[in-house]
Amino acid sequence: MQHQPTATTRTLALVNQTSILEALKAGGPLSRQQIRARTGLSPATVNRLTAALVAEGSIAEAGREPSTGGRPSVLLRYVGHGRAVIAVHIHGDDASGALVDFEGMVIERRGVTLRYEAKPDDDVADSTESQLALLTGLIDELRSSAELNGTLTEAVGIAVPGIVCGADGTVSRMPGYAWDGVALRRRLREHTGLPVVVENDANSLAFGELHRGHGVGCASLVSLYLDRGFGAGIITNAQLHRGTRAEAGEVGYLLMDRGALDRSDEHYGDLEARIGSAALIRRAREAGIVPPEARAITAEDIFTMAAEGDAAAREIADDVIDMLAIAIGSLVVLIDPELVVIGSSFVETSETIIPAIVRRLTGSIISVPMIRGAALGADAVLVGVSELAVVEASNFAYLVF
Repeated sequence: MQHQPTATTRTLALVNQTSILEALKAGGPLSRQQIRARTGLSPATVNRLTAALVAEGSIAEAGREPSTGGRPSVLLRYVGHGRAVIAVHIHGDDASGALVDFEGMVIERRGVTLRYEAKPDDDVADSTESQLALLTGLIDELRSSAELNGTLTEAVGIAVPGIVCGADGTVSRMPGYAWDGVALRRRLREHTGLPVVVENDANSLAFGELHRGHGVGCASLVSLYLDRGFGAGIITNAQLHRGTRAEAGEVGYLLMDRGALDRSDEHYGDLEARIGSAALIRRAREAGIVPPEARAITAEDIFTMAAEGDAAAREIADDVIDMLAIAIGSLVVLIDPELVVIGSSFVETSETIIPAIVRRLTGSIISVPMIRGAALGADAVLVGVSELAVVEASNFAYLVF
């Protein structure tokens, strides 16, 4: 017999504490009375939990309210400066890293190329271990820099272009990487001694937009992230929905026509094999598209040249927009989100792609929700996974309905 989940007194205290911290993060300095009004908690609960949060340094006094005749109330504020997490976004052949404080401000950036040039006698394990060494080296550099500046590093967040499952944060299905079965969270936790979050990049994008982007105040949204592959992050009841096998949102595996049933690819799903960056670059080369400078063509070049009137690039871009519209339409009719957010490592979505998607969907599905480009821009995934790391470090707890 399966038992219904229950909540201990400690869990309820964490949920209530999280509500207070979220109220202060969103609303700025508040009095205890204002906190009660925003959270619905009793005066005794607010007094007890705010005292504990002040003692641990998570919140601090921020002066007093202007007097209206009585004794002015003490204002409390969220303390985010001086406390930081290390956030890393793995995309393409690179890892972009940053120190991000608890208020979402990027303190410092560093990066490393994870591209591995194999030698004749190398095997898959050699490439994986070499790339993991570069990743841990990046984390160590950021942590050392934080220590030199007197900043306390409290957690690590890693966003990856693949599936993440299990308590060990085991990664798989990462286009361009042979990391299948790597227990990344466990390895990084053992290396750093810190709490570690490993999350899919599209899920990280969704979480960041929910807390610091266009999704603030939304209960449901869908994010789409287009890079080498193509994935979606799903928020329902203001929580990430990962699915039974952590495969929810793997829209790169949508089957786009009957012919897809006869094709099989070890690394790419049917949709991402058509519109991922590798596919776009391959199609551009086949069409003889040449970038303005003498260098290798990129997916960004294709969209730029399409906007400038190049007919071959326009044909490829239109195909991508068609398939994006089909994928978004499928998600919308299944999930009915308040908001769809589109992010990408290589294309500006807000000016041309989103209006084109809306035109295609209007009249084709029941309702077209608001569709926006990621408010956090190129940092959307990085900020999202930093928020997840802050949640891990702060021991936040949420009620799930």
